[in-house]
Amino acid sequence: MMNHNSYIKDSLVFFEIVSKGIKHTLSDSEVVNLTMLFALGLERILKGILYSVNPIYILVAPEFKNSLPIFYKSKIIADAASIKEIADNPNEDVITFKNSLLRAQIVSKVTYDNKSLLFTIANARDIIAHHELSKLNYETLKLLLLRDYYPLMKSFADELIIKNNSIFHGKHIQLAKYSSKLQDTIEKQIELRFDAIRATFKMLKNNPGYISDKDFLTRESFNKGNKFITVCPCCENEALIYSKPIFEFNHYTKIDVKIGYEIKKLKCFYCKLEIEDYKELDYLEVSIPKQDEQEHLCARCGEVIDNDSGTGLCAGCDEYYGTEN
Repeated sequence: MMNHNSYIKDSLVFFEIVSKGIKHTLSDSEVVNLTMLFALGLERILKGILYSVNPIYILVAPEFKNSLPIFYKSKIIADAASIKEIADNPNEDVITFKNSLLRAQIVSKVTYDNKSLLFTIANARDIIAHHELSKLNYETLKLLLLRDYYPLMKSFADELIIKNNSIFHGKHIQLAKYSSKLQDTIEKQIELRFDAIRATFKMLKNNPGYISDKDFLTRESFNKGNKFITVCPCCENEALIYSKPIFEFNHYTKIDVKIGYEIKKLKCFYCKLEIEDYKELDYLEVSIPKQDEQEHLCARCGEVIDNDSGTGLCAGCDEYYGTEN
């Protein structure tokens, strides 16, 4: 193993328990415990990735005054130790799992390629920690542990140059067997599914008014917020990424601040493709586009809305259609 920081080293404590605990038959209580430990290990992996780029990226308060005495206290000269540019009681709080994920995906290919899977684990962790366990989908989590744990951790081991045994502790052969038996050749599944959808769309698209109706539905849904326009991977028309904003409490302003989005599903009104499964979203590389690439469009004529009145229509269409009743 390369010279890793303490976050990555500490993560291995959790992965050892998970690797030794996964078996063909898992009780509900074992699923809860293993999922939580898996999430705790992953959160440390993500923070470790950021720490290796720059330690201050994991801090809630990364300012010089705060970060210097946390990470570089030994470099502060004695005569300057009491000046106001250095915090007397530095805030050592670190960012959340989801914020770590949003940041790490920018510098880690494994994180980027598996972001929907990682969000699924983060959400399960939140339920275990804060909600009724009845909200968990136990079958999904069992499949996730048996099928996805090994390939995900093998990818992180390769990317971060961690010895396999430091994660799997002699269980890698058995874990690989569990995973291989449950692999569902997603490439072939999507190929066949897309073939069927394209054939249906080919018949529907020439119906009078069909395309204009889907234009309207796409723009109307987009203008309701928390959605992003992308290209449908099946029919190549405009599709929508449905998202959920992620908020984090700002200790300075004392308000929740939006730090990013979690992808919930991909939907195309034209060919009726709809994808929510994290494995399919990751395979299709569905990602939130840059904010400046998204414009609010009139649901009627498709023109860019300069001043949105809340109707989803441009000024001209709002005046015309708003008085037609």
